Amino acid sequence: MGKLFTAATVCAVLLPLPGIVACNGKNEPEAEAIITPARCLPRIIRTLPHDTAAFTQGLVFNGETLYESTGLQHQSSLRALDANGVIHTNRPMSGAVFAEGCAVCAGNLYQLTWRERQCFVYALPGLTCIDTLSYTGEGWGLTSNGIHLIMSNGSDTLYVRDRRFSIMGKIPVTREGKPLSKLNELEFARGRIYANVWFSDYIFEINPRSGIVERIIDCGELVVREAPTSDDCVLNGIAYHSENGLFYLTGKKWKNMFVVEIPVP
Repeated sequence: MGKLFTAATVCAVLLPLPGIVACNGKNEPEAEAIITPARCLPRIIRTLPHDTAAFTQGLVFNGETLYESTGLQHQSSLRALDANGVIHTNRPMSGAVFAEGCAVCAGNLYQLTWRERQCFVYALPGLTCIDTLSYTGEGWGLTSNGIHLIMSNGSDTLYVRDRRFSIMGKIPVTREGKPLSKLNELEFARGRIYANVWFSDYIFEINPRSGIVERIIDCGELVVREAPTSDDCVLNGIAYHSENGLFYLTGKKWKNMFVVEIPVP
């Protein structure tokens, strides 16, 4: 999360990337029908403990290991947890680095920073930092479709990047025909992008080809159960466990991590 960063709404360009639609011959996006997204409720399967000191910015599974990136200056970290929420590794970030989202791609973990314009690359499973990549603007959320990385910066546009962090395409995200901004933590699962929106109690399910929000997952019950202690303790953190088909959801400084089932459309 961070200050809103404005970006132009443009269609994906350069390559017909998997899951990303390219511009047509006139370099204009194809017209899309305006749809009203369906709504659904997550079914809580179980509740796990979550460290209330963790200002959760990113959450992702790699096998049975859950990696969590936490933010705030002088408090940022990168953690490795098991599927029960037990922390096995807690790697503090140096100095005033404000860490953001994280994603696994091609056997490495990528971790954004908010305003430092750096993405740290770690080898798995040891979390040894092997590279530092750069980008412009702010870093918010990050996910991967297995081939490319997909990044948010607080605007209504998602950026498709290669493993060296060059921009390969852009996905303008809309809800009922209107731009959906403040896109934050991301997860690519079941062929869709799941996105937190800063200060929202909903998760938005996005078609990566069109950028259209197709479903809204209402997480209000999770927020009620959590009873956040401050306005900053918002829903933020989506990880999909591909083996059991369940989502792990939490928030900034939440005491709970919820294991939920989100029905397949």
